[in-house]
Amino acid sequence: PRFYSLASASKDGTLEICVRQQSNGLCSNFLYTLPIGGSIEAFIKLNPDFRPAPGKKPIVLIAAGTGIGPLVGFIRHNSAHRPMYIYWGGRSAESDFLYQPELNTYLKDKRLTELNAVFSRSNERAYVQDKITLDAEKLRKLIQTDAQILVCGGRGMASSVMAALNEIVTPLGIDVATLKAQGRYLEDVY
Repeated sequence: PRFYSLASASKDGTLEICVRQQSNGLCSNFLYTLPIGGSIEAFIKLNPDFRPAPGKKPIVLIAAGTGIGPLVGFIRHNSAHRPMYIYWGGRSAESDFLYQPELNTYLKDKRLTELNAVFSRSNERAYVQDKITLDAEKLRKLIQTDAQILVCGGRGMASSVMAALNEIVTPLGIDVATLKAQGRYLEDVY
């Protein structure tokens, strides 16, 4: 089986995943060639440990590429307008700014507090960990107010994000391991 993080909730009545077609990817190519109305054999494996904690404390969402899928799902269901900040990295704003119209709608209706998107194949040539580092002071303040951080995407990106966040929280006398132990740093990485 190939696992994909859902961008939808059971109450949505649909199953939504975000997939990038890989040149040699068996599963992504199968899904891309599936005709409309086609069917697949699938199952749902619950992941109750990767979701925003209940309450009103801020949430910082971090992803690259298709890792944005479940994070958009969290924003979509933020009807209480809890502070949510997303940091996302993609290749090109012109060709793969995933969920851009939906995210802009969420900014307007206040389900999303702030959108921070960076692109690696652009003039800025930036990655999500670069933007996190630039926003160190803001993130440090959010973490001081007990913000929870959720990271979704590839292992390489997650490792770079963790290194950047460790530098950011060091002045607070903590590290990412401490945030993990407190349930304030969660990952869904592949």
